[in-house]
Amino acid sequence: GVVLLPITILGMFLGGFFIKKFKLHVTGMAKFACITFVIAYLLNLLYFTCNCDVLQVAGLTVPYSGVKQLSSPQNSFIASCNADCSCKMNQWDPVCGDNGITYMTACFAGCKSSAGFGKNMVFHNCSCVEGQGHGLGNSSAVLGQCQRESCTKTFPYFLALQAACAFILCLGGTPTYMIMFRSVSPDLKSFAVGIETLGGRVLGGLPAPIYFGALIDETCLKWGTKSCGGSGSCRVYDTKAFRNIYLGLIAGLRAGCCLLYLVLYVLIMKRFK
Repeated sequence: GVVLLPITILGMFLGGFFIKKFKLHVTGMAKFACITFVIAYLLNLLYFTCNCDVLQVAGLTVPYSGVKQLSSPQNSFIASCNADCSCKMNQWDPVCGDNGITYMTACFAGCKSSAGFGKNMVFHNCSCVEGQGHGLGNSSAVLGQCQRESCTKTFPYFLALQAACAFILCLGGTPTYMIMFRSVSPDLKSFAVGIETLGGRVLGGLPAPIYFGALIDETCLKWGTKSCGGSGSCRVYDTKAFRNIYLGLIAGLRAGCCLLYLVLYVLIMKRFK
């Protein structure tokens, strides 16, 4: 929000400035809006190059290397290194081992002792970390998930790309509204604004969270559990599947919008030619 809000305001302002500066007619505004939307759509496809690795969680996305798996593939959090710990399967309090792998809890990491309090707590003598190639002197874990370097490195590029797309979309947003005002008779302008707002809410604002949420839920690898026993929020997503589904759906919807913009341009050229 801190980055995108000034960018969107600047884009809307410059869109209106260009209309006044170059005295664009309805046909010129239609061409300008169509070009900016197509450019923004092409930039939107570059989102697919932003990659963030899936969180490495022992027994979920990576195996317990060097130790024997005791549970089934569907529930592979139990291994020989933590079989005697009686770990709770519905608990999620992740720790990051020295090997760069995240464990559901310190119990699943096979940790036998701890030091410190709160966020500074460190767990020691973690048998599952030892079993993955680390010696007795380097088998500790700290609270929290392990950091993913690929995500940290990709974020600045993602933010810059998002700012560029938002700026170009808002640049063509003002001409789009002006086309609506100049294409209808004065007594129907308020009605046109109402229909446009209603269409945006009915076709976009209301159903989008439903089908986006349903598709995103399909990429969840580990669901949390509420205290009452119901399903909670997602703990770990398959980030690659998440990216492909989320960005693919957006790209598909915007492809349809591009076609509608082209149809709008053709109709306006015929009417005001």
